Amino acid sequence: MKGGSGTRFWRGNVADSRPSRRGRIAARLTRLGEPANRVAEAQAAYDAGRFDDVLALLEAAGDAPEAWRLRSLAAFRSGDMAAAADAAAALLAGTDPSAEAQRGPRFDVLAVAVVACGELARYDAMLAQVREMLGLAARSGGLPEYVRARGTAANAFALLGDPWAAQRLLGELAGLFQGGNGPAALEATVRGNHASVCLAVARLAAGGGDEAAAAEALDHAAASIARSREIAAAAGDSRIAAFADVHEAELALLRGRGAEAQGALAGAIAQAEARRLHAHARQLRLLDAEILLAAGEARAAQAQLERLAAMLGPQHELSVRIRSAALLHDVLLALEDPLGARVHLAAARTLETARLYHQLRAQSQFLRTRLELEHLYRYRDGAPR
Repeated sequence: MKGGSGTRFWRGNVADSRPSRRGRIAARLTRLGEPANRVAEAQAAYDAGRFDDVLALLEAAGDAPEAWRLRSLAAFRSGDMAAAADAAAALLAGTDPSAEAQRGPRFDVLAVAVVACGELARYDAMLAQVREMLGLAARSGGLPEYVRARGTAANAFALLGDPWAAQRLLGELAGLFQGGNGPAALEATVRGNHASVCLAVARLAAGGGDEAAAAEALDHAAASIARSREIAAAAGDSRIAAFADVHEAELALLRGRGAEAQGALAGAIAQAEARRLHAHARQLRLLDAEILLAAGEARAAQAQLERLAAMLGPQHELSVRIRSAALLHDVLLALEDPLGARVHLAAARTLETARLYHQLRAQSQFLRTRLELEHLYRYRDGAPR
């Protein structure tokens, strides 16, 4: 079997350097005292990329919307999908969606919550959040809000198991930036998501025996990666360049260029972990294991996957948990351990079946709602006046 593509705030295993950082945070908390001061300190930490520090600072910051917003954003960046989704839900439940002052914070956490809920197979919540985000974007009338909302909807389609719809939508959004229109950083986000979805389509097409469709999807991914690199070079943005490197590595792997894939990924895991981008680091470890297995280094791939497994829990991405179990199956087969391989195959199938159930159920409800609305509109339009 081939791999395809409660709230916790700064607890659990910590790096060797973290006790001293925790001590510094405790001292800051004593000085700061008031929740508002802690929120301001947390915002500064967030801006500096210290996402674990944000969560520690906000543990006793009260229920202010800004505190929940920062909790959600920082938890998402640090890789705790459940904490991100729960903090977003707290903000959404505690603020008025019609209040002008709350639209910005709600919009920010909706973008995070959609992906976090989708990664946890909370699809009903995800679809409700997409609908609200699209409504907020329509009321704002601005291009950035429109692009972010539509891009988030595309992510939702992909998480529901329809990467083709996501690919079409992101391709349309990318077209809005032709001729240098719109903010380059926004285009980079669209391009990065488009490349990711195209790579997922290519994996599915190759697995389904449609080599032409796989090659076409890889070409689309390559175009978006190239454009991301142009934006990164012009802006001097190392983060955009880092994501382009990862997509380039996966592209090379899927095109059968293992050495090129390894080169593109060199140093990326260490950089991601140094910046505490834990979700990104998990994806990188998974890709690295896949590259190692393709290169015949099954033992090294196993070691990488075992390190990844020690980091994974139910609060993390279901897609990564499925792919890591499936890949461990392949690795253990390569190491001539069929009994161990069977255990991981069963684990991957159990998780995949649960995800598929929730995906199909959500798709059915979504489609039924669309059909009922269309029927209602036809009846209304044809009704006698």
